[in-house]
Formats: sequence, C-alpha cells, structure tokens
Amino acid sequence: MSKLKPGKSPGRDNIHPEFVIHQSTTTSGWLCAFYTSCYQRLKLPKTWRRASVIALPKPNKPAEDPKSYRPISLLCVPFKILERMVHSRIEPVVDSQLPREQAGFRRGRSTADQVTLLCQDIEHSFQDNEKAGVVYLDLTAAYDTVWHRGLHLKLLRTIPDRHMVKFIMETLSNRSFILQTSSGQCSRLRRLKNGVPQGSVLSPMLFNVYIRDLPDTASRKYGYADDLAIMLSRPTWKAMEEGLNEDMGTLVAYLRRWRLQLSVGKSVAAAYHLSTREARRELEVRVDNKCLEVQQAPKYLGVRLDRTLSFKQHLEEVKAKVTSRVALIRRLAGTTWGASAKTLRISTQALVFSAAEYCAPVWSRSPHARKSSRE
Repeated sequence: MSKLKPGKSPGRDNIHPEFVIHQSTTTSGWLCAFYTSCYQRLKLPKTWRRASVIALPKPNKPAEDPKSYRPISLLCVPFKILERMVHSRIEPVVDSQLPREQAGFRRGRSTADQVTLLCQDIEHSFQDNEKAGVVYLDLTAAYDTVWHRGLHLKLLRTIPDRHMVKFIMETLSNRSFILQTSSGQCSRLRRLKNGVPQGSVLSPMLFNVYIRDLPDTASRKYGYADDLAIMLSRPTWKAMEEGLNEDMGTLVAYLRRWRLQLSVGKSVAAAYHLSTREARRELEVRVDNKCLEVQQAPKYLGVRLDRTLSFKQHLEEVKAKVTSRVALIRRLAGTTWGASAKTLRISTQALVFSAAEYCAPVWSRSPHARKSSRE
C-alpha cells in the first residue's frame, strides 16, 4: 500500500489511491483478510476483471487512423495492491530463472545496460576485423497475444507452487474492457481470450516468463521485454547472412509455436562495419521469402545506432529535442515574473536532463557529443 502514488485515476470501482493511502488500520486489516480469502478460494470480484481503456491521440497523427491512438488502461486500485503482493512473492523465484539476455523490468537492469552491451559487442567485431549484422525484431501486440494455456504451462515449470499459479491464471481469465475516447464516447463491453492486461504490475514479469525459453542461436540475443534483437559477427557477408537467416528461421518457428506474431514489415536489419567501400552494401535477411527492411541507423531502445557507431544522427536528434525544451523553460523564467526557482528546477530535470542524459554511457565518448555541447 505504501507504493501507491496519489493523484492517479481510479478504475471502474471509483476507489481512488488516496482512499487506501489514508485508510485506518482496521480497514487495512479487513482488506488483508479479503485478499487472503480471494487467494484461498481462487475468486475475484467481477469489477476487478474489467478495465477502462482510454484512447489518447498521438501528436501529429491522423485522427481517422486507429493506430494513431495510444491506449491507457485503468485498473482498480485494490486489484493493483493485490498484484503487487503477488509480484513481491514470486519475483525472487522467477528472476533467478530468467536468462541473462532478458533485462526488461528486472532489478538492477535498465535499457542503458542493453544498449551498452550491444554496442560493446559490435565494437568487439570491429577490433576483430569482422562485420556485425543485427536484426531488430518487432512483435505485433506482444502482450495482447500471450497464449493463456502456453503461459500456464510455463508458469508451472517456473513456480513450484501450483496454487499460486492457479491464482495468477485466475486473475487473467474472464477479463473484459470498455474503450473510451477523449470526447466521451464508449464502446460495448469486449472480452479478452488471451493476453496479459495492460497497466498490470504482473504483466511484464509474466511476459518474461513466457519468452524465457527462447531457442539457442548462433547469434547473441538482447531483450528488454518485447524489444528483441539478435547480433552475429562474421568475417564475410555471406557467412553473416547465412547465420542470421538460419537463426531467424529458428526464432520464427518458436514464435509461431507459442502464437506470437512477428511483424515482418516493422522488423529491420542493419550492418555495422568500418569498410567505407561497402558502406552502401545492404544486409539480406529473409522471413517467409520476404526481405527485411534495411536501415542505416535504426533505433534500439531510443538510441540510433549508425554503421560505425559514431552516434552522429542520434546526437543531432537529442540536440534538437533539448534545444526546443530549453526554449520552453526560458519562456517560463524571468527576474520579476514567471515560475518559481523550484518549479523551474523540477521542470528542467524532467524535460531537459532526462532527454540529454539518456544512455549517456553509450555515446558520451563520441566526438559528436562534444560538438553538440559546444553548439
């Protein structure tokens, strides 16, 4: 209960986080007893199984396209507390069995660690006079397509407590949602047959369990939740392409077996090497006889990785983003008017520093970083 944050929107039960934060010890004891009853009887209130999904429009996107909206799922606050309790109990057991290449939503791991690891391996291929090929996989609605029967099987293999596994699957069954738009329009009630609920504390961990048995490949794997990438370095283009195509065939077969959908149109491939003569040479990786799109500087976990890892394009984007945000902060500052010093400091840390320092250990030694700072 202490981890609840005030000011958050309630679920369909209209119970705000403040109600729980400021409740009495008697109410807390009753709530704990109610949670115990739910766990022992494997039953949950119907309201907890329903979510309100708010569709927020993305900036600079066409309003008539459904893909131009970002869904925000609002779950009941008491159900979130119950999920945190379950999460704290199974986390030590699950985390010890997850592979090292999976860093998503784990203690002591971050996106910067994964990007740093990938860049280090690419730089090692440079030192060995080899070419590195990387395929960035994009899964279509990864959390929404988790197969419940397959997840049940993998949870039984991971968690030794069968009753706990049954309770987790009970929280996933018979779920439904109502979609709401910013204008107040609502859809009819829709039921979910598969997938893990959006906005749930348990969903990232359950997805990690679902893909923890990815098959072994010659390529090295890098994962942060559903953001997957594989890298293979070889002396020749032919050997690298053959190895990547073979590994992609293995991964595609695995994804189809467990009913996950690979988006061939959004998955991209990229080559990393120091040969200027072969700068325009494109990597050929096929999935279902379709060649993946090749990008010169694809974005992985928010960082653009160009062919030589100079980070020039990435730093130019960061500079443009930071410059516009600094201009916004300056408009709020003034000697006799404007926001207070505390508000300006908090706004600067949230808007400017967060964008400027993201993954700094990866690109901090690039010569373009010094140029951007001087400019």
